[in-house]
Amino acid sequence: MGRRTIAQLVLGAAVAALLIAGQAPAANAATIAERSCQAGLPDTAVCGDLTVLENRSNPASRGIELPYVVIPASTQPATGTPIITMAGGPGQSSTEVAEALAADPRIGGTRDIVVLTQRGSTESSAPLDCPAATSAYVDTFTEEESPADEMAEVGLAMKDCLTAFAEDGGDVQGYTKSETANDIIELRQTLQYPVWTLFGDSWSTKVMELVANRDSAGVDALVLDAFTPVDRDLKGDAYLALSDTLSRLSERSGGEYPDLNADLAEAAALFSDDPVHGLMTNPVTGKQRYYSLTGSDVVTIVQQALYDPATAAAVPYLLSRLADGETDAINPFIPDAMSHLTRTSLGQYWVEACRDEQPFWSADPTVPAAEGAEDTDPTPLPVLTYLTAADQICGSLGLVPAPAENRAAASIPQPTLIFASDTDPLISVGAAQSGQVTFPSNQLVVLQSGGRAGVTADACGMDQLATWLASPGTAVETTCTDGVAVYPILSGDSVHPTSRFASVVTAVDQKDLFQLTIPLIFAVFAGLWLVGWLIAVLVQILRHEPFGLMIASGIAPVTGAVFLLALWLTVSSAMIATPAFPLAGVPTIVPWLGILLGVGFLGIIPVWRLGGRGSAALAAGATLVWLAMIVWFVWVAVLPS
Repeated sequence: MGRRTIAQLVLGAAVAALLIAGQAPAANAATIAERSCQAGLPDTAVCGDLTVLENRSNPASRGIELPYVVIPASTQPATGTPIITMAGGPGQSSTEVAEALAADPRIGGTRDIVVLTQRGSTESSAPLDCPAATSAYVDTFTEEESPADEMAEVGLAMKDCLTAFAEDGGDVQGYTKSETANDIIELRQTLQYPVWTLFGDSWSTKVMELVANRDSAGVDALVLDAFTPVDRDLKGDAYLALSDTLSRLSERSGGEYPDLNADLAEAAALFSDDPVHGLMTNPVTGKQRYYSLTGSDVVTIVQQALYDPATAAAVPYLLSRLADGETDAINPFIPDAMSHLTRTSLGQYWVEACRDEQPFWSADPTVPAAEGAEDTDPTPLPVLTYLTAADQICGSLGLVPAPAENRAAASIPQPTLIFASDTDPLISVGAAQSGQVTFPSNQLVVLQSGGRAGVTADACGMDQLATWLASPGTAVETTCTDGVAVYPILSGDSVHPTSRFASVVTAVDQKDLFQLTIPLIFAVFAGLWLVGWLIAVLVQILRHEPFGLMIASGIAPVTGAVFLLALWLTVSSAMIATPAFPLAGVPTIVPWLGILLGVGFLGIIPVWRLGGRGSAALAAGATLVWLAMIVWFVWVAVLPS
């Protein structure tokens, strides 16, 4: 496409529609219009809106606008076929993967990269987002009822949102993977691409599988990242993948964490028997609530922590502490889990799950009753609460399931490259392998310790992708091991456990000065004192005056500065090696750095001996500042929590 304007595309769209009439559904219904690109996209990006029918089975359905972006090949004219991609899940960034592909000169240097926003997303003209339902779901972590009972408010909020959606003219029956696949086909036809390469990511791998079946002539190859076969049981896969991921981490721990699945089961049982309480912030409303975590909440938080391979490195240590009854260890993981859960548009997710997935997935996991027991009912196990939420919501909304034939896997002959992570807590390698039969010409690349970060976050994976795209079908390496070295499992021997220090690191990242008031005052005070002391010593030397007592008065500012520098270097080094280190605690040497604070406090004594009002005021101020810093440091970094 290069730098063609949207106006040129619109002129060509009418001709294209005539040429391709009779191919994909309603191709002549789609139109495009130019729009401004969002901040942060490459300057060469071309942006527009694709207008399609909301429900193609209803000719009277309204039109909806789906934003799209074309990032032209950096070298013009483009010599490779374009790549079309889509967000990995409802509500997620639609351009993140596209920008990563375009930024790689081996890929974006010769190919246009196209990304289409999925229908129902917050970027579209008809969003299915329901903040009230998302907020109500987050608040279920503050309740102790059964997961199913906790979802009543979530279901009511979803009903209200869908009622408002219908009152605005919306037709919720138009929101399925099948309709999304037709959106992609219509975009190709309207942009006049004869053929392109499909790049699916997680949820959108199912969409791309449908596209390849329906628009085979317009597809030359497929890349499926975090591949989910279209006919899989999503709920069953999630529980299987969580178990497989913990088993894999146990294997890679060198025997330190021999059975993480058992640790999770023990932790869930402890929390269910005695729910744990504390403070959390609802990321939707920004309001603080007292959480009350049960076993199901713990399982959900742990699964979300495993999404990010960096955070996953600290999960084994977390589970070992939880299994030992140290329940406060989960505190630093809660904000990250809430962020992951609400990063997806749950309203959109639940609507699509109710139509495409939930009618076809398995029941919540249970343990069968013992043989001969009087009570023959199975015992419920802890659940992934967002899946249980879907069960309850779908039952109350009564949405019509999508036709089962949309889940039928048909053979796709185009060359296909599949990526799967062996620590993906949502889709296991086994699930991806089960779908290989659909693609006679496929290769599977396993990313070790990749979590759900995807191929664009793995250097080895990107090497295989670039090699394969240069000539689809070319043999590539089947295993990428970079993640094992990049994200080593955190060893308990290296950690002094404290759940409070993570809030300090978060405050630094977010530039939350209020949370850092005491260490900032200490740093400024010690820094200014150090500078003033150095000047005073230099003056004494130049005047040939005795400076022995003056040297002694510098013990406090010098040790204070050394303490801050040592603390910064120690924590920074630990985070470079293991980014999630602060979620578990601090390096074992950190509490010992408190000795420097103690020496500095004693070093205030010579300042009192200098005499004079100025020295007395300095000593008094230093005493208060040092005491405050000592108390703060002991609380956040020394006392186990």
